Amino acid sequence: MLFTDMFDSLSTFVGVAEAGDMLDDSGEPRNIKQSLIVDAFSTAISGLFGTSSGTSYIESAAGVEEGGRTGLTAIVTGLLFIPFMFLSPLLQIVPGVATSCALVLVGTFMMKPVTKINWVKLDDAIPAFLAMILIPLTYSITQGIIWGFLSWTFIKLVTRKFDEITPALIVIDIFAVIFLMDNEFIVLMKALF
Repeated sequence: MLFTDMFDSLSTFVGVAEAGDMLDDSGEPRNIKQSLIVDAFSTAISGLFGTSSGTSYIESAAGVEEGGRTGLTAIVTGLLFIPFMFLSPLLQIVPGVATSCALVLVGTFMMKPVTKINWVKLDDAIPAFLAMILIPLTYSITQGIIWGFLSWTFIKLVTRKFDEITPALIVIDIFAVIFLMDNEFIVLMKALF
């Protein structure tokens, strides 16, 4: 769960920051540490209340693209949701496919950073492409990112570019392999029992 939430949150923060031009000079989302602390706290608290995880959602990119970049945007959005706590039975008559337009729009916004990938440098392009294609094929942002990281490290090892492999990347790769092995173990146990 930690691994999935961490990658989902990080990718959401990066995607939303990219969509809203809210990156610092080094290309990192501004206030990422504070954002991750709030995200972790809300995820932990929501579990205590028995609700789904209170985490950041990529749909926020639509609001950011329209100019919503402050906490006031979140407050107004939250206030507008209050009536729907009582009107939720009415919302159930709206088919899920009705929200697909917003998701297509968000997907379009998320393609903006793809132009910054150096597609000529294959040792960077292949892992990026692999991550992008595996996210929709596996229905999992986490799976796409994991295979992007693992393939990037593998390509750097094969091409002997050891100086580009950092200790933090090795730690992430170790956790990624453990995550993949754990998932396979769970699938195997479900199949057996």
